[in-house]
Amino acid sequence: MDLDLQPFRQWLHENGVTLHEGISIVQTPNRGVGVVANGSEHILHPQTVASIPKSAILSVRSCALAQQIRWEPYGHSATLALAFALYSEILSETKSRWFPYLKTLPATPVPIARLWGDTTAFQDDLDSQEAQWWLHGTEVQRELQDDEGCSLMEGTRTYYKAEVQPLLESLDYHPTLRGFLHAYSLVCSRAFLVDSYHSLSMVPVADAFNHIHENHVQLASEFDVCPVCGSLSECAHDGDATPLLHPSSPTTPLNSPSTSSDTVDMVTVRTIAPGTEVFNTYGSDLGNASLLARYGFKLDGDDNDTVTVGWPGSGVAPDDMDERNLFRAVYPKIRGEMRGAIRRGSTLLFVPDEDIVLGVWPVAVNSDGQASLALLLWAVLQALSERPPPELEGARGLDVLAALPRYVPVVVNALLRIEVDHEEAGLAHDAELSEEGQLLASAAEALASLCRTRIAGMGKKGYRGASAADLGDILDGLPLGWTKTRSALEYLLSERALLETCAAGWEDLREAITGDFQVDEDSDMEP
Repeated sequence: MDLDLQPFRQWLHENGVTLHEGISIVQTPNRGVGVVANGSEHILHPQTVASIPKSAILSVRSCALAQQIRWEPYGHSATLALAFALYSEILSETKSRWFPYLKTLPATPVPIARLWGDTTAFQDDLDSQEAQWWLHGTEVQRELQDDEGCSLMEGTRTYYKAEVQPLLESLDYHPTLRGFLHAYSLVCSRAFLVDSYHSLSMVPVADAFNHIHENHVQLASEFDVCPVCGSLSECAHDGDATPLLHPSSPTTPLNSPSTSSDTVDMVTVRTIAPGTEVFNTYGSDLGNASLLARYGFKLDGDDNDTVTVGWPGSGVAPDDMDERNLFRAVYPKIRGEMRGAIRRGSTLLFVPDEDIVLGVWPVAVNSDGQASLALLLWAVLQALSERPPPELEGARGLDVLAALPRYVPVVVNALLRIEVDHEEAGLAHDAELSEEGQLLASAAEALASLCRTRIAGMGKKGYRGASAADLGDILDGLPLGWTKTRSALEYLLSERALLETCAAGWEDLREAITGDFQVDEDSDMEP
């Protein structure tokens, strides 16, 4: 059914939202909403193409139930709180002051991977149930759980039963879990972190810009506002030692002079040609795992795809908090010493521009199949623990970890020599390997084994460790319309390819050092 966008356009005008004369909000071919450059001239950079007063955004602070819904500053709890606020406004229908905006949002749950397999969100949807099974052991699984490995959906259902349902029923609404999951999917796929007052928010117009990494615009908002009243300018709370968690109800009306000039803007990052759809980015560093879990789609050949470790189900986890803290102390020193040499000369290792620490270990394998320096530290730690040199015989695990700054640079330098010319390194096929050669070979074996083990644990039970060709046949045989399972299998194959590339590189290195090559591959594929 076609959308009637005229009430929404009128609502934007009444709420002070301004659009550049060269853009329009339109219905997209998939019955969604998008933004196009409809003028005859280029929109030159820099320009502001949309300006949304913060008085027009929908947040826990601004909703009709602001005094009853607990505000949360960040994390999944902020997502749940905003879903509560949004759902209450959806149930209010025409009584909601955002009603024309709400009518432009998808009327059914967005097919985000967080909801795949949920029979309440997607009733009688075999595609949804099948898709979730293929995500096991992949990076998408990490997106579906918290830091302790608990399901986000279990927490979502608990929040609905404990917070949402009792309050809404007490106010004579008629909530349902499916309705709340619909609102939850809208928040996951469309909300923005606006400022320290509103936190996560629904921003009309801003959420109409669809996503690509080569975006035309980005969101700009003054984050550092008064956390008590939301004021951008000087206010009575300046200098107060006010706790971050404070009552939900605003202390200053949202349309007061102190806040009316504060806006959320969509600003260009490059010139926009006429006749093109105008795209935002939901995150310039988001890989397909995040896009599938939070937004329900993926991109072909996403350079941001990575395979990480350090989370429950990833195959590597720290033993205790002391190990976590010691790693955080050791790693920066080694990174600073070896970063330049690795970036200049290694095809097997990489050092991220900004380390993304998930639990303990930063990003493990990048889109080129390279292992991170942090993952090499883990591998050297395994090698030192299994075959300790004389000075580490009988040492405790923390003592071995503390010794990494002595050993890792030696291993990295040996690796770089071999990558340039392994004959000059004097290590290949030598029956009496040097100490650094033995350590590097053991670390390479640990890295390859980690990748192979991860591959063997990924996907649907009964098909874990199956060949890429077998999985391709399954993909080709999917029923028409099974878009979720198709996306899940395509993602699984792409993540496996990264791990295969990484494993093969380290296996080749080990063989070059020792002349010995053998890797066990497990499979639980059904006959």
